[in-house]
Amino acid sequence: MNVRNKGLMLAVGLGIMLNPLNSSMISVAISRLQQVYQLNFTAVSWIILSFYIASAVAQPVMGKCSDLFGRRKIFLMGLVIVFVSSMLAPWSPSFSWLIVFRIVQSIGTSMMVAVGMAIVRMNVTEKQASALSTLAIFLSGAAAVGPFVGGVLIHWWDWQSIFFVNIPFVMASFWFAWKTIPKDEQSPSISGHMSIRQWLALIDAPGILMFTVALVTLLIGLLSVSSTGDISTWHLLTGGSG
Repeated sequence: MNVRNKGLMLAVGLGIMLNPLNSSMISVAISRLQQVYQLNFTAVSWIILSFYIASAVAQPVMGKCSDLFGRRKIFLMGLVIVFVSSMLAPWSPSFSWLIVFRIVQSIGTSMMVAVGMAIVRMNVTEKQASALSTLAIFLSGAAAVGPFVGGVLIHWWDWQSIFFVNIPFVMASFWFAWKTIPKDEQSPSISGHMSIRQWLALIDAPGILMFTVALVTLLIGLLSVSSTGDISTWHLLTGGSG
């Protein structure tokens, strides 16, 4: 594997690891966030659930967007979004704003996961199986060490450090990506004169909306019955009301 491909692998690896790392680090900050924002466990748990929901929705959508706009653009844009959200989240004036920044962060990390494997498959032809397995190690390894890293950060600093720790990884990934990931070609299916309705149809906006509503409804229903232990269709459809 030549030097350029090694740099590309490092760029993609550092980028895609941010998704599992951030999804697992926050788990050890739940009790601290409860103290800071004076919320119960069910309310604070949305800091985790919102990330997973946004990730589940964003990854297939960003995979489609990468086919339209180019994988390099989506990857670099994802890094910028993670950088901005990680800088702003620690200064959230309320828990609602923290959830918003957390969702934005999830979308940014999902953009890189959605295109990372494709970038490697298209550009690394030498020992491709080894390259893809290395990316799998980045993903699984980040998920495994996330709680430990989060615990260390909270012990020595505070919950804000869980967001700030992303900054050096983002900057390193962006630098290597800018240098090593080849530029994209314009997709023939994109026209500068497309209407908003055509854009929405192209990415299947109704399907995205239905999938999101279904996930949120299911999770609200499951959380609403946590106190009774009784899971019924009515609870899942109404969120436990009545």
